[in-house]
Amino acid sequence: MKHILTLTFIAVLFSACNNATPHQKTGNAITHIYPTVSYLDIQLDSAGRLPSNPYIAAFENGNKKIVFCAVNHLTDDTDIDNPMFSKIEEEFFGFNPDIAINEGGDISKKLYTSKREALLQDGEIGLTKILCDSLKIKTVDGDPTADHEFKELLKTYSKGEFLAYIVTERLMWGLKGQHITDSAAIEKKYDGFIQNYIIKKGGVALTKAEQAFSFYKSNYELLLKRPFNILELEATNPFEPNGKFQKIGRASKEIRDQFLLQTVDTLLNSNNKIFIVFGGWHLLTCKPGLEEIIKRKRK
Repeated sequence: MKHILTLTFIAVLFSACNNATPHQKTGNAITHIYPTVSYLDIQLDSAGRLPSNPYIAAFENGNKKIVFCAVNHLTDDTDIDNPMFSKIEEEFFGFNPDIAINEGGDISKKLYTSKREALLQDGEIGLTKILCDSLKIKTVDGDPTADHEFKELLKTYSKGEFLAYIVTERLMWGLKGQHITDSAAIEKKYDGFIQNYIIKKGGVALTKAEQAFSFYKSNYELLLKRPFNILELEATNPFEPNGKFQKIGRASKEIRDQFLLQTVDTLLNSNNKIFIVFGGWHLLTCKPGLEEIIKRKRK
């Protein structure tokens, strides 16, 4: 995903959209529960990879069409010559969409001086933005606001458990991809992530002790029963049935999946052709919901 902008994403994921998601990022209320496949039932290879990268799925009903460009997020941010990017671009221009949906936050106001800059900064997220700019169309954030997602997760998990997973997924994997391994540099990035993303955007109240890097590390080690080492990070995939760490990840992804499906459903009322660039697991779990959405009768 270029793990999720740091989300990569991120940092960060979710603010009020200038080009406006259909929900206007205010309440993120989900009024309909869409059918999905359990992450524990998704069929992938032993390494958790898609059959191809990107993996393309198309849904069509009359003049309503959806192309979902599902990607295996790269772990090396400098790999800008990866064929994944040229394939996304080829699919985009072949489809000629009315609007796009990106993962990893509101990028509607972001400008890049070149494709190279977009890829180095934000991977496929940046690529989606410059492709949309070239057609003068909008790209809409397909993720819920951070405060909505975090509020839901904290109904079930402690702050320590929550941080152990979210910081690993949305900060540490991004730092690893940027080859940032110095302890002081990691802690500096961590402090900014906590203040700007977790507290400011996410609305999570943390004491000084809970904001400390040591608090994150101790909870990471408590959940995973091993020391924190950025070179040996726990994979944040949702397929391991055992352990609370991955259970938190599944809960997070399920919240995001429902919001993505609602976004697609709403946008399809006023657009005929929607192009989605998201992590591949989301396509596999959301496929039943997308099939329901495309079959719906619309004006």
